[in-house]
Amino acid sequence: MVLIRHDVKFLIDHPPPPNADAAYLKLDAHVVLWMYATLADSMVDHVVGATNTYALWHKIKDFFLANRVARFMFLNRQYRNLKQGDLSVAEYARRMKLLTDGLADIEHAFFKVDLRTQFLHGLDKRLDTIRVVLGDQELPFDTVLSR
Repeated sequence: MVLIRHDVKFLIDHPPPPNADAAYLKLDAHVVLWMYATLADSMVDHVVGATNTYALWHKIKDFFLANRVARFMFLNRQYRNLKQGDLSVAEYARRMKLLTDGLADIEHAFFKVDLRTQFLHGLDKRLDTIRVVLGDQELPFDTVLSR
């Protein structure tokens, strides 16, 4: 969001042009320094040597996506097996949302219908009536949750 706000997202989307002018190089160096300054010390070790925004961004991205298959299997299993149990509906929904957000972070987004269906499926048995009533309707997840 910061890169979009400052209109410099193009720096992570495309490598520097071979004949970049001084203004481009100065802007790129500024963003690289800002990114390095915001990284945790342990992360800097993994990206050291990146001298332009594009290279730095892709080293960071590659680091976090390197384990995406294993992460997908782990998060997907948690998502599919999540049940309300003793949790409040709000806490159950929050945990489900965290798992779907985690899956989206590794580029495995869920369809809204799947989220709604999985949410209703995991509700406690004492909410069977609500599950049946809401399951028969084509409602967005947020509406199902509010009801």
